[in-house]
Amino acid sequence: MKKYFYCAIMILFLFSSNLFAQVITEGVSAPGILDSQIPDVEVVYPNGGEVFQVDDLINIQWTAADSSFGLKPVSVYFSSNNGTSFQVIYSDTVNTSPILWSVPNIATLEGLIRIVAVDSFGLAGNDTSDAVFKIDGPPAQPDGLAASLTDHVINLSWNTVDEDDMDKYRIYRSMNPVVETNSDNLIDSVSAPVIVYADSNVIHGETYYYVITALDSLGNESIASSEVSETAYILQITSVTFQQRKDGSKLVDVDYVFVGNPLGTYTITPYYSIDSGDNWLECSLILDGDTGSNIAPGTYSMEWDFGSQLGGIYQRNAMIKIIGAEDQIPEKSAASKTGSK
Repeated sequence: MKKYFYCAIMILFLFSSNLFAQVITEGVSAPGILDSQIPDVEVVYPNGGEVFQVDDLINIQWTAADSSFGLKPVSVYFSSNNGTSFQVIYSDTVNTSPILWSVPNIATLEGLIRIVAVDSFGLAGNDTSDAVFKIDGPPAQPDGLAASLTDHVINLSWNTVDEDDMDKYRIYRSMNPVVETNSDNLIDSVSAPVIVYADSNVIHGETYYYVITALDSLGNESIASSEVSETAYILQITSVTFQQRKDGSKLVDVDYVFVGNPLGTYTITPYYSIDSGDNWLECSLILDGDTGSNIAPGTYSMEWDFGSQLGGIYQRNAMIKIIGAEDQIPEKSAASKTGSK
């Protein structure tokens, strides 16, 4: 019996010598932050529908909340194209609303503000204005200004300025080149969409210089157009005389002088009156001289056969009148008649 007990003890010993004792331990960190929440951001102002002027100072307002913000979590952006692209106004600034912004010289109907807030873990939240606002800068510079002449008038024309709230165009004139856009040179304005102006307050032979500007409904004025100039003319018959010849021919020599557009031509028609100017009839029998069309300003004469036209008369109150009319398309040509000076 003892023999079997001894064997059992040995077997248990052998098995127990191959076993090991397992030791378990643990370590615990100090409390820390796990943050997967995106910062909550909202643009307050401008948030759509506002109208600003260039260089206005406005307060951009927002709210931004997050439990993991650093010292400067906020960046502010501006878009002038309804969000297609943005430019930085402030980068990495404190989360203190409002912040002052000087409105840039970028005329737009599609302005937006975006606020981006980034927490310490790089989680970013943002918000953009709910709708666009407007920056109402001055209209574009008018172009295409041109001057042309008609009798008594310098005519101006220009191209339309494409502006949604165009109000009018201002016309500036000076007797000297390099026209300044001040009150002394401002002669008139025309309401859009009119793009022509006739300046009739001119003196014959004087040269005038012009520029125009465009104004919108808020009074923003564009820079001046390119300058044009033109010399005015006023069609005038300055002298008319007549004398019957003393050779028995019953012919009358008529002399006249007229001024007008030196590059233009005119139609000259003589008339007579035998009742002190109460009634006028055309001198139809002009034998020679300068009448009809295509006559340039100058000094001229003509020969009128009054005897054949009127027959036998004697009048003490006879008068001669010369009427000049601008040809339809004034132009200087080699065929134009030029008078003796």
